Amino acid sequence: MTKKLLALMGSERRHRSTENFLDIFIEEKFKAFDVKKIILKDLSFSNCISCYGCAKVPRCVVKDDMTDIYPLIDNSDVVIFASPIYFNSVSALSKSFIDRMQLYWSRKFLRKEVLPKNKLGFGLFVGGAPLTDQQFLGAELVLKHFFMAIGTKKYTYLELSDTDKREVQKTEEILTYINKHFEENSLYESIS
Repeated sequence: MTKKLLALMGSERRHRSTENFLDIFIEEKFKAFDVKKIILKDLSFSNCISCYGCAKVPRCVVKDDMTDIYPLIDNSDVVIFASPIYFNSVSALSKSFIDRMQLYWSRKFLRKEVLPKNKLGFGLFVGGAPLTDQQFLGAELVLKHFFMAIGTKKYTYLELSDTDKREVQKTEEILTYINKHFEENSLYESIS
């Protein structure tokens, strides 16, 4: 059975560094997967309105494009979330999407459902500024809670900085970084 990969692209800009990094990563490491790529800016969805409807029923009560996204998350073996870094965190578009994962939090903590932890998660971050201490910390914390909410058993991050000076493209340097990360991280043993 072919494994399913859900790729979420949280940049407002198409075919630039964030999406390029996502595409290179998928092409390099997930060729055999059934890939569904979602461009968040192409979705029509509202912010979480904190209505707690998901505490009463095991679904989000807001009807928009997110209704079709939840089953994709539930049925994926791997979830990749790619976002540019803005003020040391994910983009506003990415954060708005992640806030809609309140559904999973409510199911786990308010409805006391046992959610399976059967996914692998990858956060891809692209920072335009030169590398600084804690440049990716805010994004890592946001994605940590996203991955925990949706039922990942393991997750990791790949981070590129200084991309304002050089657009992310498929280069030997990028491929080496991706491959080295795979070699050093035991998370990947359960992918094949």
